Parts: sequence; structure tokens; C-alpha cells
Amino acid sequence: MRQTFTAIAILLFTVGISHAGEAEDQANSFINIYASTCLKHITELDSLRTKLKSAPKLPEEKAAHFLTSHAGDAWPVPNKHGLFVIAIPLDINMCMVYARRADTTIVESSFKQIVEKAPRQLDTKMLIDEHRNTDANGPTHTMSYEWSVKDAPRKMLFTLTTANSTTAQLQVMGSAALTRE
Repeated sequence: MRQTFTAIAILLFTVGISHAGEAEDQANSFINIYASTCLKHITELDSLRTKLKSAPKLPEEKAAHFLTSHAGDAWPVPNKHGLFVIAIPLDINMCMVYARRADTTIVESSFKQIVEKAPRQLDTKMLIDEHRNTDANGPTHTMSYEWSVKDAPRKMLFTLTTANSTTAQLQVMGSAALTRE
């Protein structure tokens, strides 16, 4: 199973993402942060927490917004292209990345490039592709994909939610989680 996760890490860094302009730079920054944190470390979140230990955390009351009712920590990610946050709950095997602003079309396309092509020993399955209207962010689009080994109890779940509205509180949220049947 560890070899599978190593293959995933290699796959994530071989996906070519190149676009120009500020909106594209924001989208690419989001995907790069998501891939280099949540996706790369999904099987070893304690290692990611250790790497982030020296980085300043968000205060507990601000982190709560990104942790979706779970205890844990959230870190702002300094980036010249936008405002990003990494959140890792303590009680579930999940990592999330948020972007205040990013080109949602590019983010969705890049996300799909990564998650639709699992390493060959894994099966890929789309679980969700839905559009909703929300009070906080207006129209949203959520996509979820699952990677699994046949008959294995653990699965990897990748989810992306985007909001096109320029008045949305957050335009992009991506998560990676290890789940059990």
C-alpha cells in the first residue's frame, strides 16, 4: 500500500499546469499548495503537521472557520498570488486548502487532471458532481472522486468546491481524506 501512495505523490508532481495571468496564477498557486500539502501527505498527516509546526497558526477562533466544527489547526499560506489557508482537523484523517480568490475554471480543470487519472493499481470513481446555491458563496460546484484498491477498506477521497461569485467569502476549497468502509 505504501508503494501506491508513493506513486500518487509522483503522479501529483508530474501533472503539467501552466497558465498565464493573475487569475491563472491564483488558480495554479491553489493547486500547487493543495498537491504539495494535502495530496502529498494524505497518508502521513502527522508529518505535515510537523513540517508546519514552525509556521504561524491562525488563532483558534479564526481557525474554527476552516476546520468545519472539528478541533485542529489552520495555517495561513503566504503567497504573492492570493490568500490561502491549510486546515488539518485532529479527529479525522483530512486535510483542506482554501483560496479566497482563484479562477474556478482553471482550478476545476487542474483538479480533474489530477484526480481522474489515479495510478494504475488504483480504481477511480466519481462520487459527486453537483451544483447548489448557497447563502454565503452563491452558486457552488462540488466534485468528489475516490481512489481505491479493490476490496481494500481504506479509500482516498478528493473533493473540490468552487464558487464563481466575486462576492463569495471563499471561492475554492479542496480536501483530501482517508476513509474507511
